[in-house]
Amino acid sequence: MAGPSRTQTVQPPRPPNAWILYRSDKLKTLPPVPPGMPRRAQADVSREISLMWKNEREEVRAQYERLAEVRKAQHQNAYPGYRYHP
Repeated sequence: MAGPSRTQTVQPPRPPNAWILYRSDKLKTLPPVPPGMPRRAQADVSREISLMWKNEREEVRAQYERLAEVRKAQHQNAYPGYRYHP
């Protein structure tokens, strides 16, 4: 699919929630796929990280919740009046 046309407005991105921030951090720590092997499916990666999230200590989860609140405040400053419309 091509990018937005000149007449369409580009919607700002949604602010990341705690899970998205956690997934992004953990994605960087997964071992690389060996050369010659097929890439991991993103669904499999998300499933693996989801199990890590569910078993994570409450303190770590709270840390990501706080970070998500900070990012949400930054998002509100960058995009005043933003409302999510699916």
